[in-house]
Amino acid sequence: MDKGLLPILLTVFLLAFGMSFVAPLIPLLLKGMGASSATIGQIATTYFLSFTITTSLLGRWIERVGSKKIINVGLFVFGLAIFVMPFMPDPKLFYLIRIFQGVGSAFLFAPTEAAINILSSPEKRGSNMGLYGVVFAVGFAVGPGIGSWLYSLNMVSPFIFAALSCFIAIVVLTFCFEETPVPVKKTEGEFLKLINSLKIPLSAAMCYAIVEVSIGTFLSLYLDEIGIGGAALGIVFTFFAVGGAISPFPAGKIADSLGKRYVLRMCGYLLFAVTVFFNLLQNYWAICFLTFCVGLVAGALYPVALALIGDLISPEKIGTANASFSFAYGVGCIIGPLLTGWVLEIFSTKYLFYPMTVSALIFVIIMKLDTKSQNLQ
Repeated sequence: MDKGLLPILLTVFLLAFGMSFVAPLIPLLLKGMGASSATIGQIATTYFLSFTITTSLLGRWIERVGSKKIINVGLFVFGLAIFVMPFMPDPKLFYLIRIFQGVGSAFLFAPTEAAINILSSPEKRGSNMGLYGVVFAVGFAVGPGIGSWLYSLNMVSPFIFAALSCFIAIVVLTFCFEETPVPVKKTEGEFLKLINSLKIPLSAAMCYAIVEVSIGTFLSLYLDEIGIGGAALGIVFTFFAVGGAISPFPAGKIADSLGKRYVLRMCGYLLFAVTVFFNLLQNYWAICFLTFCVGLVAGALYPVALALIGDLISPEKIGTANASFSFAYGVGCIIGPLLTGWVLEIFSTKYLFYPMTVSALIFVIIMKLDTKSQNLQ
């Protein structure tokens, strides 16, 4: 492991643990306060919009101020937003809280990923990003069960514990993480050139977000439509989570050995194939296997695309590059449920995976065009 990586990974684990503690509880909290399904969906969209807009403004700030200070501010804002949720008297206040939380979330992901890219040596960058993906996935997997159990005992306690996890992360980062200083250079007029050089990582981030958020939002409706419910439905989601947890580190190791573009290209092909088969098969165990495969491929796509940024961009521009990556992810989080919901409204729930197939196909085409341009050079 590269020097300085352990404190940032511990911070990531604590953050993911705190996030997952309350993620499934926020809709329940709102429902208990009398919010409609439409209101709950609008409040969730508010969070993603806030995250995406804030991320677009962070790039140069990360490069000038450094990741450590911004992450600490993000942890404080995010933790405070979680802490006040159960004490709100009206669901309408959640629009403001989720805007506040979206800003805090933006302050967390792009700076953290920029710090890992800067800390990583070129030969270990894929492995380190894979390790980051595993740590986040494990932290996110541990929390929901504990949080739901605490919520059944006392609705306030899981929110307090989640906020406490964020504040412990601040202590870890403040006293254990030594930031690597990076010289800042003026880059006026070079932003479009930077974005063009990042077309593969950015398209990977958007594709990943469309698949991840669309599955999280609509898969339960799809399963219910074909007669899968109860514990069987929960097992399908478990397969998806397990696939996403086990793939990042091996994918990073393979990317360090065989090349990041090669791994991303294989991910694109596999994601396209898996989503096509989803449209053809409705057997329960086939769906479990395919869901596992989607998690496996998506779990590899995100960290390898992040690692590729470190190979393409010099350290003094890494903040802007990683902020652009998070912005692309945020756009995908907004487009995915909107586009998929529109398709389901026009056709039927059984058409859930068609937008994901198209998204994977577009990513494959972008990868192929990039390969051709490299061959021409």
